[in-house]
Order: sequence, then C-alpha cells, then structure tokens
Amino acid sequence: MFGLFLRALQGYVSTTFGADPWGQILTRAGFMGQGFEPLLPYDMALFHKVLNATSAVLERPADVVLEDLGTYIVTNSANQAPRRLLRFGGVSYADFLLSVEELPDRARLALPDIQIPPVLLEEVAHGHFTLSCPLAMPCLGHVLIGVLRAMADDYGALVVIEAEPLEGTGVVLSIRLHEADYASGRKFVLAPVEVAHG
Repeated sequence: MFGLFLRALQGYVSTTFGADPWGQILTRAGFMGQGFEPLLPYDMALFHKVLNATSAVLERPADVVLEDLGTYIVTNSANQAPRRLLRFGGVSYADFLLSVEELPDRARLALPDIQIPPVLLEEVAHGHFTLSCPLAMPCLGHVLIGVLRAMADDYGALVVIEAEPLEGTGVVLSIRLHEADYASGRKFVLAPVEVAHG
C-alpha cells in the first residue's frame, strides 16, 4: 500500500511543482532511486521520510500535503481509474458514501495484492455520517479527507468533513451532507456511448 501512496505523491509533486522539487525531496529523504513503483513493497519508515521531506521542500504542513494528495488522486486527468472506481458507487454523493465499505474489495479486483484496511460507514442522523478505519494509520485520514472533498466537488455536493479526535490508532471522519445538488458536478459516463452507423 505504501508503494501506491509513494507513487501518487511522486505524481502529485512532479505534476504540480516540477521535477526539481521532487529531486530535492528524494535527496532529503535519502532515497537513491528516481522514484517509486506502485506495486513494490516499501516500509512505513520510508513513507514518513518522504512525507516529511515533501513537507519541508514544499513548505507546507504534512497534513495539508496529504489532503492535497487525496484531491490529486481523484482529479488527476492523466489517470482517471481511481475516479472511475469511486464513481461506480452511485449516482449521488450519498450513494457514493453508502458504497465506501465495498471499496477495499473493489480495489482488490483491480490489484489483487493490495492491502486496504476495512472501511466502516454509519449514518448517525439524516445527512450526517461517520466513516471509520480502525486499522488505518492516522495520516490516512488526511488523504481520505482530500478524496472525500474532491468527490463532493465531482458530484456537486456541499459537505463538511472533519476528523474526529481519537486515542490510539485508527481514523474517524465526520461527514455532513448539507446539499446534494449544490453545484453542477463533473460529467461522468458509466460506459462509452456507441454511435449507431447506417
């Protein structure tokens, strides 16, 4: 899983800020290669070294970097696969939220070796959800916030997402859906439309 995050971080920095800052990050992190392969195993210590180096080089707090990374994963026009995987959850943002528990299994259909911790969703009141990942690292919560906010924009929904304080490990997010059709969302076609000839 760290390989996927490191590769996504590489894409985010290189695309947004250029090759030079990415080179500085690798040097500061003490990594001798040019970049990361998404399916290779990397340890947590290296991930944190690269994250801290990214924070230092970009002069942004690590949690902001991680939220931006989550947004990039959804909005990256060069790789639409994550967005399509997420949009298969339904025609509305509420439908999408109700499908997030299926995401680890859907991700494994595409990448059988990927290890994504279980995701649990509870609707505690009308339009108010809590999303929890009991086995996730706390930093994953910031990535999830970026992903969930980007998906709200994708659907045109108005939401407020906040991390809830926790003791120990795990992630719990509070998601309040204020307006499902706040703005026009991005166009999404489930399958290409074939044009009849003749």
